[in-house]
Amino acid sequence: MNPYYKSLTEDIEALMGSGRYKEAKRIIQEELSVPYVERDAEQALRRMDDMCSLHIEETVEGKNFELSKLIEGNELQKEKAVSLLLEMNLRKAHYEVQKLLDSSLLEEFKGELIEALMEQKIDDPYHIVKDGLDITFVPSTILPAQNDPSVQEARQLFDTWFMSSNPSLYNFCMRLLEQEIYEIRPFDLSEIDGLVLAKSIVRLVYEAMQQEEELDRFLKANGLEQTADYTLAIEKRGDNHEM
Repeated sequence: MNPYYKSLTEDIEALMGSGRYKEAKRIIQEELSVPYVERDAEQALRRMDDMCSLHIEETVEGKNFELSKLIEGNELQKEKAVSLLLEMNLRKAHYEVQKLLDSSLLEEFKGELIEALMEQKIDDPYHIVKDGLDITFVPSTILPAQNDPSVQEARQLFDTWFMSSNPSLYNFCMRLLEQEIYEIRPFDLSEIDGLVLAKSIVRLVYEAMQQEEELDRFLKANGLEQTADYTLAIEKRGDNHEM
């Protein structure tokens, strides 16, 4: 084996030794695709390729087995199943996603799954029961938050009100807005006035901190006393669900 292939196989073996089988397999496939490979080098590369495939397959099977158990488990286990799915190609996990959407999983975590389906532009239909309604939706057709005018207006208002003067309050508002987006999926917030949405989130933040007087001062300072209020979806969920 010439020095090039000797060095290459040593590098690949090092990757495999550190558990980086996918990266090793990619390099092997690239090398095997060239028009000519030395016979002894080709044999070594194919042996390593088979070994990588075996380890990758075992990893996937192990993850799928763990996922199946978690989906059937308690609430915390279902939430862990969501975390695993968020790292996967969801086109290959339709059954698992639908199983979680049909389960007692909290709406916020179902929303995270739907967001992931949207990001991967999945165009298969899914079903969910929300607020007593049977809904069939196609993730790729849902309005994403970055294109939702109400969400964008609320974010801009938080920037204006708090970003410089009170970063902690700003971060709290942004986090609750994100939770609201997850909570209402597969719907969007485009039919709610952005100012009303922003005011309602600020109200909830001050109420959570038990700072009603500060809320009154904020509303007066920004001329929001007469602005309509809106009951957020995150206000309707279980009282023991932490914000």
